[in-house]
Amino acid sequence: MIDKKQLWILAEETMRAFAPFYQERMQKAIQDSGAPDCWFGLIYVRGSDPQPFTIERFQAMSPYNAPERPVEILEELAQLELLERVGENAYQLTDLGRGAVEAIFEAAHQGLDVIEPLPTNEMDQLNRLLHRIVEATLAAPEPEEKWALAYSRWTDPGAGASGSVKTDQYLTDLIRFRDDAHIAAWKPYGVSGHAWEALTFIWRGEASTAEELAEKLPFRAHPVKDYQEALEDLAARGWLVEEAGTYQLTEKGKQIREEAEEVTDRHFFVGWAALNQEELAQLQDLLNRTQESLRTATLSQSWDLARELSGAIPAAVREVVAPLVEESGLDKPGFFYILLSAHRFEPDPISAARMGIRDPYTNPEQYDNLLNELAKVGFLASQEGGEYRFTDEGRIALQEVNHAFYTRLGELSPLPTEELAQLEGLMSKIVEASLDAAEPDDKWCISTSHQGHPSQKYAHLAQVDQHLDDLNAFRDDVHLAAWKPYDVSGHAWEALTFVWRGEASTADELTEK
Repeated sequence: MIDKKQLWILAEETMRAFAPFYQERMQKAIQDSGAPDCWFGLIYVRGSDPQPFTIERFQAMSPYNAPERPVEILEELAQLELLERVGENAYQLTDLGRGAVEAIFEAAHQGLDVIEPLPTNEMDQLNRLLHRIVEATLAAPEPEEKWALAYSRWTDPGAGASGSVKTDQYLTDLIRFRDDAHIAAWKPYGVSGHAWEALTFIWRGEASTAEELAEKLPFRAHPVKDYQEALEDLAARGWLVEEAGTYQLTEKGKQIREEAEEVTDRHFFVGWAALNQEELAQLQDLLNRTQESLRTATLSQSWDLARELSGAIPAAVREVVAPLVEESGLDKPGFFYILLSAHRFEPDPISAARMGIRDPYTNPEQYDNLLNELAKVGFLASQEGGEYRFTDEGRIALQEVNHAFYTRLGELSPLPTEELAQLEGLMSKIVEASLDAAEPDDKWCISTSHQGHPSQKYAHLAQVDQHLDDLNAFRDDVHLAAWKPYDVSGHAWEALTFVWRGEASTADELTEK
């Protein structure tokens, strides 16, 4: 027996997995609309089209907001000439407003068009199943009012849309209907929207005071006073009890909230009865594989962006670092990379053999020559067995260049400081997870990269660059682990890769490239 609640959680997760593919385009279109802070009001008015959209309907569909908030949104859109008043409390789109809201969803659909998470026949089957649920939900007698679902349907571009657009549309329809179902479930209790939301937050353990509610829900536009009055009302009903300035659920309050959740589910899942158990199992399988495919594509997309960032960083600091590299004598091709590697290998010495662990594609003689040249200019000291260690001169030269590099990076502000800190924190988590990963067994590249970072803590962007170095190193670890079992030489594997990519087809071309 398929658990419909778990299936819905999977559906929500799948819908969120589509977001990375359209968010950037959609956000740009929202900014271009001229109403980035209140654009969502345009959706409601467009959904009501050709009938005017009223303030009363807005308040009924968004009962958790302060009553004046819908008025403010619609009035702001009217002042921007995206809406026009039709009577005292009703609005309709202007041509400008219609173009703006339709451009927002056209941009989202263009983003979704680039991804097809499953083969066409499977996407078609997934969408047939979801469409049947949506159609059955629309036809269901309860709840009587399905305004959120009805207004969601206008963004459906029709039968000619891509599979991803259709899937996202149907999942969006269902999440909008969840709002309809929940409002219908709690309205009979005769409480205000913000009081019900306060009860929900306390039920979930996410707040216990009016101050916490106002802090967590600033977009509702309710002052602390409104939430305090709501909590007092709920306490008077016996649903909450106040203890030392905080509010907790009573048994009655818990029962009421859980009853409303059960009614919500009863309303919400009525359309799902259109599918039998076999079809629900098929839906579950298709959603699981869609989500996994989207997750994999998102990770790949993120890695592509990370590599682009890694490649862009040297150009951003070149004007400061290049003169220092030239002055120190590290401007000869390969010199800086070898010294940096020598630092990362410490306390072990550097050698052509050790360089070949991460780079088995290069002729070892190339590294032998570079190591010998660095020893001749005094940056390395030669030892027995083709091994080399830093000299004081080499260590100081590397430290000076590195310090200039990271210091200059710290002076750049491509994002606000708090966002750079967030980026650095997220990338740090990825690096730590990579270091702790069960596979591959040998993580020599990322380990040496990680231990070779400077002990001094530089600004966030400099740390981002260090994390990028580690992730590039880990990419080498996993690629080496992937092809080594085939028992070919490094240069033979690279030759195969160039032929696979269509970049070479003869030994002469490989030598040239």
